Amino acid sequence: MDALRAFLFGVTIAAPVGPIALLLIHTGLNHRLAAALAGALGVALADFTYALVALSAGTGLSALLHSHQPEFQFTSSGLLILLGLWLATKAMRQPVPKAGAKQQATRPPGLVQLYLLTLANPLTILLFAGFSGQMTAGGSAGAILNGSVFLFVGSLAIQAAYATFGAVLQRWATTPGAVRTVNALSGVGIAGFGLYGLWSAG
Repeated sequence: MDALRAFLFGVTIAAPVGPIALLLIHTGLNHRLAAALAGALGVALADFTYALVALSAGTGLSALLHSHQPEFQFTSSGLLILLGLWLATKAMRQPVPKAGAKQQATRPPGLVQLYLLTLANPLTILLFAGFSGQMTAGGSAGAILNGSVFLFVGSLAIQAAYATFGAVLQRWATTPGAVRTVNALSGVGIAGFGLYGLWSAG
């Protein structure tokens, strides 16, 4: 597997706006850019992990993922629904502070949380299940590592762009009410992806 193909696959799996992208944008909107970029790194590391397994196992991984696809999808979709509803409810319940008042700081999702969420994300699982049979590196450890690293770089470039976009939104959403609305919408969007996952699994 050549480096360019691995890089482009990393870009391809990261580019669609899904629940993880929405969560990165949410983090960039509500926290410092450094926190959002740390989350982007966690997402890309999850893609790197899947790439290592996929390049090593090849078609075997595809068979394994497909055989357990319903369980993966129901569990991870339920997790996305709960996460999305929690974010949306939290945003709507948060009082709009008066002018000059400081908002209470909340802890952003970190690298580990985004890493684990991406591993459990049904969209990620399905993408790697579909492509794992094509991702062959000739069995060489060097080729497997090389392909995984280039896929990681491609994924990281897109994830960092989502995190940066969220940080840019901070300048656009200048009022607490606007921030609350965007946060609520992102939570609803994440829950929507979870509902779609349950529907397609059924």
